[in-house]
Amino acid sequence: MECTGSYAAGLARYLATQQVAVVEVNQPDRSTRRRRGKTDAVDAEAAARAALSGIAQALPKSDDGQVEAPRMLRLAKNSAVY
Repeated sequence: MECTGSYAAGLARYLATQQVAVVEVNQPDRSTRRRRGKTDAVDAEAAARAALSGIAQALPKSDDGQVEAPRMLRLAKNSAVY
């Protein structure tokens, strides 16, 4: 999956609760995007190739632990009304 820290975070967390293996895939580099074009099909193929080849090995971000606590504090601070 791409963007598990924002857009796909909920789906990645749900799949983790269902014991589905999820791998974080980085966006293709800009030179490749310029050369091959920017379409969903091209992005999906690049993500699949990165996952199958082992290049993409990062685990998706979870919604717990040390990272989540500061995020929640920042969210509360930013949403506070003065």
